[in-house]
Amino acid sequence: MGRITMDARRDGLDGFPSEFEVVGRDDLGDVLAIDGKGKVWTFAHDAGDWHDRSKAFDSVQLLHEHIACQRHFEVPPADLDLPALLARKQAIEAFLKGRRGAPYSRDAGKTALADLREEIADRRFWSSKRGRGLAACQEAGMRCDQLLRDAGAPGEWMCRAVSGDGSVLGVMGDFTPPWTEARVRELLAPLVGARELRLLPRPQPKP
Repeated sequence: MGRITMDARRDGLDGFPSEFEVVGRDDLGDVLAIDGKGKVWTFAHDAGDWHDRSKAFDSVQLLHEHIACQRHFEVPPADLDLPALLARKQAIEAFLKGRRGAPYSRDAGKTALADLREEIADRRFWSSKRGRGLAACQEAGMRCDQLLRDAGAPGEWMCRAVSGDGSVLGVMGDFTPPWTEARVRELLAPLVGARELRLLPRPQPKP
């Protein structure tokens, strides 16, 4: 599925069947053309011949209605807020009602709705108490990483949230003297706050 652009040119369409009228292309390169009965078909651009086709719309009117709505099928901008995402989802659902003669629209809408539902669920999580707690814990973990480096702690350290709500911050390292667990706890305590600090010795390679 891709954005359809009306384009009647036959450039680069050697051998395209003359009984079909080319009307457009989508941004995947597939050709859309009308047969003698007014139905719109898509022809795969990389099939090697023009025998591989599938019905897109039962009429040209359905094609034009799809084009008028296809902006809703595109990947939403990253700065689109949750109410706007919900409005886009509702617009697609309303448009798809009664689209029995438009398999191209149904397929495009199904893909767009799946992506929107995932994005909406993601936005809702990060705006929830659990999501905000997890984000804050991840931020604290990055600051702990930097603090250990600035303090000269040798070796590799990993400070990450280890619970889904951000209530536990895990710190993995070697904890060899003088960088014992006690010293690491003392150093990181101001950044950890009320979270549980879970120290995890780095697994040692087998001899």
